[in-house]
Amino acid sequence: MDGARTNPDLMRAFARRDPGAASELYARFAPRIFGLGMVMLGNGSQAEDLVQDTFVKVWRNAGSYDPGRGSVDTWILLIARSLAVDLLRRRVLEAKTMAGQHVPEESMEAGPEEHAETRDLTERARRAMQSLSPGQRAALELAYFGGKTSAEVAELEGIPVGTAKTRIRTALFRLREALEVQHEA
Repeated sequence: MDGARTNPDLMRAFARRDPGAASELYARFAPRIFGLGMVMLGNGSQAEDLVQDTFVKVWRNAGSYDPGRGSVDTWILLIARSLAVDLLRRRVLEAKTMAGQHVPEESMEAGPEEHAETRDLTERARRAMQSLSPGQRAALELAYFGGKTSAEVAELEGIPVGTAKTRIRTALFRLREALEVQHEA
C-alpha cells in the first residue's frame, strides 16, 4: 500500500472496500473529527462516538462521494459536523423532556449543574459559530477541523492567501471574544 495516496485516490479505494484504504482514511481523518467533536460537543466520549459514527456513514455513502462537488476533507468533515449537530439537537430535546419530568436526582448520571453546564457550553459554542460570516466559518472549519494551511484554505475557497489568513484570524478572535463575554456574564 502506498501511504502517499491523494485523498480522492484514497476515497476511491475506500469505496472499493480496500481494507488498507480504510485504515489510511481513518488515520488521516479520525484526529480531525475527534477535534471537531470536542469543540462542538465538549465531551471526549461523545467525540469518540462521533468519529465512529462518521466513519460508518462514510463507509455506507462512499460510493456517493463526488470529487466535482468538493474535496474529500470537506465531504467527511461535513458529515461529521452534521452528525454532531444532530447529537446537539437530541441533547436539547432530551433536556426539554427531562425538564418536563421529575426524575429523582440519585437516578441521574450527572447532576443538574452538569446538565446545565453542558447545555450552556453547547449553546455558547453554537451561537459563537453562528455569529461568524459564512466565509469566516468556512475558513475556520477548513483550517481548524480540516487541518488545512492558510494557503490550502485560500486554494479551496478561491481567495487570496491574505484573505484566508484574515478570515481565520478574525474568526478565532470573534469566537474567543464571544465565548469570553458570555462566560463572564
